[in-house]
Amino acid sequence: MKVVGRFGSISTRILVILALAFLLIILLVYWVIQTQAKPRILAMTSEIVVETGNEAINSIMASINHVDGLAKATSTMAGGLPKQDDIYKQTFGNLMQQTDARIVGGGVWFDPNMYVQGRERQSFVWARDTSGVMQPLTRYNQARQTPTPYYRDWWYIPAMYARHDHCVWSRAYVDPVSNQRVMTCAKALYDSRNQAFDGVVSFNLLLDNLGAAMKKWQDKLGGYVFLVDLDNRFLAFPEQSKVTQTTENNPQGEVVTARQLAAQSPGFAPIADSLERINHQLIDEALAKDEGRFTLAARSILSTTNLDKISEQESKLLSALLLLNIDQTFALVDSHLVETIAVPDDFILQQPATAFVFRLPFTYWKMVVVKPDNDMMSVANALSDKLIQAMLLGFIPILLLTAWVFRRYFTRPLKRMADAVADMGALIEQKQYQQLSAHKLPASAVSEIHVISEQTNQLIDRIVENEGALAEINVHLEKQVAARTQDLQQAMNELKASQVQLVRSEKMATLGQMVAGVAHEVNTPLGYVRSNMELVGDNLGRFDELIQHTEQLLQALKAPNTPPEKTEQLIAQTLQCCEAIKEDEVSEDLADLIKDGLYGVDQIAELVVSLRDFSRIDESKVKEVDINDCITTSLVMARNNLKTLDVSTELAELPLIQCNPSQINQVLLNLFNNAAQAMPADRKGTLHITSSVDDTQQYLAVSVKDNGVGIEESKLVQIFEPFFTTKKAGEGTGLGLAISAQIMEQHHGRMEVSSVVGEGTTFTLLLPVQSTADKSKPARALFENE
Repeated sequence: MKVVGRFGSISTRILVILALAFLLIILLVYWVIQTQAKPRILAMTSEIVVETGNEAINSIMASINHVDGLAKATSTMAGGLPKQDDIYKQTFGNLMQQTDARIVGGGVWFDPNMYVQGRERQSFVWARDTSGVMQPLTRYNQARQTPTPYYRDWWYIPAMYARHDHCVWSRAYVDPVSNQRVMTCAKALYDSRNQAFDGVVSFNLLLDNLGAAMKKWQDKLGGYVFLVDLDNRFLAFPEQSKVTQTTENNPQGEVVTARQLAAQSPGFAPIADSLERINHQLIDEALAKDEGRFTLAARSILSTTNLDKISEQESKLLSALLLLNIDQTFALVDSHLVETIAVPDDFILQQPATAFVFRLPFTYWKMVVVKPDNDMMSVANALSDKLIQAMLLGFIPILLLTAWVFRRYFTRPLKRMADAVADMGALIEQKQYQQLSAHKLPASAVSEIHVISEQTNQLIDRIVENEGALAEINVHLEKQVAARTQDLQQAMNELKASQVQLVRSEKMATLGQMVAGVAHEVNTPLGYVRSNMELVGDNLGRFDELIQHTEQLLQALKAPNTPPEKTEQLIAQTLQCCEAIKEDEVSEDLADLIKDGLYGVDQIAELVVSLRDFSRIDESKVKEVDINDCITTSLVMARNNLKTLDVSTELAELPLIQCNPSQINQVLLNLFNNAAQAMPADRKGTLHITSSVDDTQQYLAVSVKDNGVGIEESKLVQIFEPFFTTKKAGEGTGLGLAISAQIMEQHHGRMEVSSVVGEGTTFTLLLPVQSTADKSKPARALFENE
């Protein structure tokens, strides 16, 4: 054998080319990732944060909407009640007892002189005690305990000036009694008679769940999430101690603003600047909308509120909120992102981060999501790694290059070899073995192909020597195989014909029993239908008599010379006939007879339809069928044989399956008839049929259970054999269960049996539930020559 050079090996050539192609892939993927993939992935990560933030805002808005609706309903109810203490205490007491546990207090606060003339303070207030039960409070009506009146408080005044039908939310504060962080929802109260301002309805909402909600979104987004109110006071923060401080005026602690936190932690300054900028934009929007009304409202809120209870900035924000919310509605689907801020050194995360600021549209609270830049870059890096892998695996130019290389250095030489081998095959098929030597393969520069060529040429030499004798032997064997195949085909045809004949014989026997029962079932309703028709004919004679009297009376009335005595006599006869018909209730009898006759006809029609459904001669052999329909039809057809049995069914809702309904009916009818024949004379027979889907959801199960004599265990293994029967000679062919088992096998199902001698037998049919893919390839019809 001639040895070619090392570089002539196909493997060496392919490895060199693939090494160059791999280097090209790495360079191309690196360029794509740096210029396109990473910027796009970072943008997608930001979009995910924005979408999740909008989802969080919408969930908070849903809770706010709930409290807002409660305040609105309470305001409407309070405005329509008569101003009596007992009514308000009972009505609002019951209402407060039924509120959600997050509402820790609230009440109805009347403006001076609006409840009783000359009375400055009149309120109905409730708050939860230490055990969480709502209790009424009266201290707000006593000037000595509350020297500053509630109608000058910082949550009351904005609600009084509001001109929209929703809550005005206060800033977050710590309740001095319960020491819990709460916010107040205030809604103006108007007299239903003259629509005059009467006071304010309020509900105090506990903010403890906001921290848990923010924690949930924080776990989902990474980094940390917090919430501030209109005045940028913290409603929820990961480290609550950082945003709560104790002062002389509030020894129980008060919530700080974003600006106050920035003064303590400079790393928070970019976020605090953004929150203040958003508030300035809110004020600018209000000034642009109606500067006069905005200025008047801001001054009124500041001047009428108790001293030191509200700042000038907060009065402006509340005024802007009242003005902008006149036409505002709750929106749960719009994007609420306001700004995206770069935070060089976040004081919580201690690293560079990006802050996403969202605004709740109705309350103008702000939610801020602070996400570390490393997290966003890690997502980008992880996704870019997957992109590199996908590009490495699916890079089309490399595949094209490899295909070209194989075509040039591998496929073409092999094709020339294949053409030569094909020529040799044609010569061998023509038994021209001596000409093979002229078609030997030429030598190749590729080492592997060179080896194949030499080995093939050696094989040609051997074929030329030995193929002559082998050809003669093959011809003899082919003749023998053809003869055996013909004999086997003839035997198969005969066996199939016998099998079809047996099925037809058993089916005709079953149909014979069925027709005898149907004839008996038809004869009974047909008999009383005939009897009812005869009675109808007899009763119609009474109406003929009435018609005759009526015609005589009409003739007498039309004749000008009829004596009055004759007319009265005819009238009396006609009325007497009518009364007799009424007293005998002829009309009611006719209706009942006709109803009974129609019932008998319906019974006959039901038998005819059941007989048609049983045979299914007008439908294709394989179709989608509800097995419960087959059970019902077969029970109707076997009703005559089952009339001495107590038959009960328990049919579950089943999916449609593809089967031959006529053959399934044949199996069921065979089992029903066998059960009827297995009943002893000294026992009341019962038959219970159930249908269900098995636990694997792959098979429909139909169970037929009787309380007959049962089958001995030694015979259970033989009952499905052809011609085996436990009946007396002449009472059965022994083919019923054998054919039923074949039908179930042809439907890719099976039949199971269990029996206890003296107690009864249970047959279970298991039919497969076809998937969507199976439905496109229906099963072949059983015994197609039938």
